[in-house]
Amino acid sequence: MTSEHEKQKPPLPLLVFRLRALVLALGESTAPAWWKTEFMNETGLRFLERLYPRTSFQAAVHAAGKAASDAHDRAVGRVGVYHLFRLPESMETEMNRMPPDSDEGFFSGLRTALGRPEKLMELLAPLCGGTGTDASPGAKRIGTDKDLMTTAGFEKTASAYHHAFAQGKPGFPYFTAEPDGGRG
Repeated sequence: MTSEHEKQKPPLPLLVFRLRALVLALGESTAPAWWKTEFMNETGLRFLERLYPRTSFQAAVHAAGKAASDAHDRAVGRVGVYHLFRLPESMETEMNRMPPDSDEGFFSGLRTALGRPEKLMELLAPLCGGTGTDASPGAKRIGTDKDLMTTAGFEKTASAYHHAFAQGKPGFPYFTAEPDGGRG
């Protein structure tokens, strides 16, 4: 049986990876920064290219993602919730299996936008899929774990981040885990 995210083009894990990269780059380039990392900028990427020549972009997303995950966990908690930087294990596994060069076109566009929040916002806007959000700054529940693995859930997440960055205030969209795994 194929799940909904396996049928989509591009696949959901790739879209989630793109959203992570954009949110990380925006989170580092806002004033004040949402997390104190320097991996999602040209200097950070050049440093990582020396250590990880084939996977520097993935390494940057992973390293900055750890700091972003901590910031999100402080805002929304760890028990019974998922967010962009802590997803169900099946999605994390799929994202880790992606080949390093699976999204070169996106990476080159992102790299030219690094350090320029207005350009990063332009890259983020299409991921929202036209979905509006009433997200206010801070922690915002936008669905359950069942919604998390759908295009609509992904678009709501992207939209919540877009709104938060547009307001210049940290936003932490999250999904709650249903006790029965979403089957009831």
